[in-house]
Amino acid sequence: MSIEIITPEQWQTQRWQNGGGITHQLCRQDDGQGLLWRLSIAEVASDGPFSRFDNIDRIILLLTGEGFCLHGVGDNPQVLDTPLTPFAFAGETTIHCSLVNGAVRDFNLMTRRDTMQAQLQVLTIGSAVQTLPLSPQTLLYIASGSVNAVLGAKRITLEAQQTLSLNNETGNVQLSSSDAAEVIYIGLSGTSA
Repeated sequence: MSIEIITPEQWQTQRWQNGGGITHQLCRQDDGQGLLWRLSIAEVASDGPFSRFDNIDRIILLLTGEGFCLHGVGDNPQVLDTPLTPFAFAGETTIHCSLVNGAVRDFNLMTRRDTMQAQLQVLTIGSAVQTLPLSPQTLLYIASGSVNAVLGAKRITLEAQQTLSLNNETGNVQLSSSDAAEVIYIGLSGTSA
């Protein structure tokens, strides 16, 4: 059981080899076969291809900017121009990304398909307390605002761009905010063999 607050100062930042952007890795978990799951934020500065990730399911959301188009996910390009609207796709899909009007910042969840199941919701948290169930791994990313989280006797205040990682905690987490905070709520669990 563990509770961790991950701040932007703890992100692991890597520039893309093609020079088209940078990725901030917020947190991840691996096993002997490699990646189990990863949360990251990408700053995309130019059009270009997505990296290929076999056997990985991906969910992407626009955080800031005017949006981008994903070419290759269907007959027509998928336009992501509304912030915090999740779009799921397979990591092995050959995708080319084109920016709508300038650089964007997006949020990415990656999970290994044969091992992990992920649920992702975007929530607006207000003064009324919202009670959310905990998964074996629960992640809360604060997209905007400030959030008060209560786990049993523990009280935690989370600010924008912080991530709360709850590993093997049981029960519920209660969230409230005085400024209509936007939260990406993720529950991860292993698939049964």
